[in-house]
Amino acid sequence: MWETELLSKIPKSQVFTRKELYLALKEIEKNLSYNSLGWIIDKGIKANVIYKVGSDSYSRKKDNRKTYSPKCSKFAKTLVAKMTGRFPELRFTVFETLLLNEFVNHLYAQNIVVLQVEKDLCPFVFEFLNEKHPGKILFNPSQEDLSRYKSDNCIVLENLVSEAPYDKEKPYFMTLEKLLVDCVADKAIKNLTPDSEVANIFENAKLLYKSDLTKIKRYAKRRNAWDQVEALLEQESET
Repeated sequence: MWETELLSKIPKSQVFTRKELYLALKEIEKNLSYNSLGWIIDKGIKANVIYKVGSDSYSRKKDNRKTYSPKCSKFAKTLVAKMTGRFPELRFTVFETLLLNEFVNHLYAQNIVVLQVEKDLCPFVFEFLNEKHPGKILFNPSQEDLSRYKSDNCIVLENLVSEAPYDKEKPYFMTLEKLLVDCVADKAIKNLTPDSEVANIFENAKLLYKSDLTKIKRYAKRRNAWDQVEALLEQESET
């Protein structure tokens, strides 16, 4: 079929957004209309000539990497149960430094939990958690205070940035896209992540797991960190 033959002419090494895919195909077939792109993609996917690798990402190369699922500690799971029991409608996300151990060279022995919560409810969450874990809650700490007062299974409470990517099936736990961007852009997580390890995190995350570049880019731009994230992605793709 001509549409699969057309798709087979685009590079296997490149990932395309829908718009980029159309422009690449139009370089080959000048009379191609944008309205025909949808069924060309559908036929290509059915014929295994092209693969959807993200929410708006397509590639000639099938992505055989695993889907990321955070390996959360018992402490983090218990914390989520407490939070959902007390604040069933609250939007929040849990990060913990132990999640980084599969990506870094120097393993974390001490587990620090970063709890990101909708801004307006942070004071109420602080009061609730401070009763459950007295002396173990740090509310938007400075880098100096974080270094001074952090301890195993302490909880760093901070504001959740709106429009952060999340998994509908596990909305309280980190997606890979959010984890990568937060290692660069989030104050607490960045302070807990040595600069020397950030490139390792990006490189190993790409080797092990699928990720959605569109989600990474959208969230990184929301956090004003896209230039730095893009540089890390490009550096990682060259290794």
